Amino acid sequence: MNKKLPFTKDQIQQANQTCLIDLVQSCGYELESGGRKALHVKHSGGLYLFKDSNKYYHFSTDTRGGSIDFLMQFGSMDFKEAVAYLLGTQFLPQPASAVSRVRGQLQLPDKAPNYRQVAWYLIQVRGIEPEIVTRLMHEKKLYQQDKTSNCVFVGYSKSGAAKYCTLRGSRPERLFKRDQEYSYKSYPFHITGGNKKVYVCESPIDAMSRASLTKLNGQDWTTNHYISLGCLSDQTLERFLSSHEITEIVFCLDNDKYAIYHDGSPAPNWGQVAAFSFAQKYAALGYETSVETPHCKDVNEDLQALRLIREKARQITGSVESSYER
Repeated sequence: MNKKLPFTKDQIQQANQTCLIDLVQSCGYELESGGRKALHVKHSGGLYLFKDSNKYYHFSTDTRGGSIDFLMQFGSMDFKEAVAYLLGTQFLPQPASAVSRVRGQLQLPDKAPNYRQVAWYLIQVRGIEPEIVTRLMHEKKLYQQDKTSNCVFVGYSKSGAAKYCTLRGSRPERLFKRDQEYSYKSYPFHITGGNKKVYVCESPIDAMSRASLTKLNGQDWTTNHYISLGCLSDQTLERFLSSHEITEIVFCLDNDKYAIYHDGSPAPNWGQVAAFSFAQKYAALGYETSVETPHCKDVNEDLQALRLIREKARQITGSVESSYER
């Protein structure tokens, strides 16, 4: 027997009819024109609000919905919390994170008895250096989820408490990604370094890929810091800088040069727009900043392309050498 929801259909409809634009503004987000029928939410990874339908679309996560969905995705609420909030909403000026109110405790997914699937996927499919995978597993920042075999990436507070957790599928034929409920995006997935330089990437796999590229180029990958934003907001970077002595920031965000809207028209290069905006912002704050634009779509695709080039070169060299031995 299905458990009855604590709200009627009319109440749910009423909640979802809450003006999405007013709701988003009340949460502290800045809006700008996004076209004739839309508003763009600044520093949001391509979040657009549509005036006529009272709906949103988020390019970075390819998600959409109404007011209830917005609170579930961006306010870390479950369905019942979102509906209850909207039915009793008082639009007060407050920071974006305030919609989370008192949040539940982050529960990390169960760990698998071994991490073989995740290790195979990251090393063989994604091209990550084994040494980096091993170290992150040892530091409990990476493990394999039980039953599903998803990659689990964890971000910790300064005191060592798990605050952020994101999941990625480990099977190439099945794409899957999701943040664990009650995750705080402002706590980064972090590969710790020893100097004052940090590489800022969009995803944990990109951060691991940038460290791998450093090693493949003959440099010591352990000297630098690498963090992932988990989106295109710099709240993660702000928290990281508040607790680490950093002088140089390198932005390695996605190269979305082929991004398009659903109607097929060209969309902005979201990753690079954010990268150059952040570079300018933090340069004004006294940091040395630069932008590394991926040649492919993202850092991991660059890593895979480099490995493919080197493998082909090795095969050609081996073929030439064997011909001389005949």
